[in-house]
Amino acid sequence: MRFIITFLLFCNLIHSQTKNVLNDFSFSLHEDLVNKVLLAIGTVSSTSDYEVMFIQGKYHWKMANPKIQIRPDSSHFTCDAFVDVGPINYSTTVNGDVKILYDKPNDKISIRITRAIFELYTVILDKKVHIKDIHLEEKFKDPFLFDGPKSYGTSVDISLPDSAKKTIYIQPNDCELSIKWREVCAICEVMVSDKPFKPQQPITAPKSSSTYKTTPESKVSATVQPKPKPTETKTVAPQKK
Repeated sequence: MRFIITFLLFCNLIHSQTKNVLNDFSFSLHEDLVNKVLLAIGTVSSTSDYEVMFIQGKYHWKMANPKIQIRPDSSHFTCDAFVDVGPINYSTTVNGDVKILYDKPNDKISIRITRAIFELYTVILDKKVHIKDIHLEEKFKDPFLFDGPKSYGTSVDISLPDSAKKTIYIQPNDCELSIKWREVCAICEVMVSDKPFKPQQPITAPKSSSTYKTTPESKVSATVQPKPKPTETKTVAPQKK
């Protein structure tokens, strides 16, 4: 029995020594900052014509009070949509989905609105008539990108006993991201050196299929005219008289 307990304690000690615990530096991106960026975009709206049941008209909608809610299980997008369709106007609350990713090689935190839909409708003869669905996520095709924890490297000047000064460079290295209540957090291991670290070059990921629906690119065809052959010039030597 004593041998078993001793063996378990020894294994636990080896595991604690070999496990790389990231606790040198912590980083937090709060939900409030994300929403300040979202509000700074300004008014998102659209106006267009519609035709339903042989009735033509014009609709207009605008988005108000947009918010991104960061949650450990799943993050959400909410806003209010105010709609004018012909003779009627109404407002509706839009609930959508948000995806948060950490691009580790490029040290970028990506926050993307992946789904946010509300119905556009009118009323004809006291009957609700569907016109179309408005996909607000198409208004935010590009994700919100924030610098990750590795961008917060710093340096410290230290006075030595001989009155000289030495600069120590501190750079977050290995980072793990976690999504908590109302914030995106990262815990990092930090590298310390007396020489400057080389700046990281951005890594461009190869194009691949994605789960997000994107608008197909327009195809432009062009006719290429053959280049004309250059005109040859002949040099004629002057005749002797």
